[in-house]
Amino acid sequence: LYCPGSYRSYDSCTLRPTPTKQKTEVEEEQSNLIRCVSDASLVKRRVKRSPQRERNRQHCFSINGHFYNYKTAIFTPSYGTSTNVRINSKMTTHQVISQLLQKFKIENDPNEFALYCVHQSGEKKKLSDSDLPLWERLVQGPAEDIMKMFLMDRDEEEVSNDVAQYLNLELPILEGVLVKLEEEENRAVERITSKYNQQQIVLSQLLSSKITKTETELNG
Repeated sequence: LYCPGSYRSYDSCTLRPTPTKQKTEVEEEQSNLIRCVSDASLVKRRVKRSPQRERNRQHCFSINGHFYNYKTAIFTPSYGTSTNVRINSKMTTHQVISQLLQKFKIENDPNEFALYCVHQSGEKKKLSDSDLPLWERLVQGPAEDIMKMFLMDRDEEEVSNDVAQYLNLELPILEGVLVKLEEEENRAVERITSKYNQQQIVLSQLLSSKITKTETELNG
């Protein structure tokens, strides 16, 4: 670089400012400003994943909220996740379950699951393997707030309509209902016990009369 002759040989015009006049008030104010952190310094450095971790991440994926790991072949659906499947009126429950599992690439045995009709009241009815889910859906109507179909484990317990009518009641009311049922049960037990006691007395009297008559005939 070419510099004026007044500079020494090791001075640089671009790196070393020339002596100037006294700083102005604006420059003095700018020099007193507080330094702030640049946004560039806040960017987090990307950490490179190990090859094994990267392979595991690529093989773990989600389909419509259903998490699947190819290595363990474990199917973990999100609770209450809804999905649609194309079926016809001739397909049985077993066929519908198989199609659902095939849609989401699930390796579980279809015999491990069952379709349940869950009503708004809390009633839970399990469909048999020979039932037709589409007909059941048509009979119950299209409104999902009245009845929904759930894919659950086969050993899930059913809830009858008689039990379901008490599910939405408050605890004090349920306790009162339980007390009434216990009182009714005790009265039924007392009636049955009294009935059989009376029958026992009648049978005992008949047996006694038969024995007395037999002894009289032998003595005669």
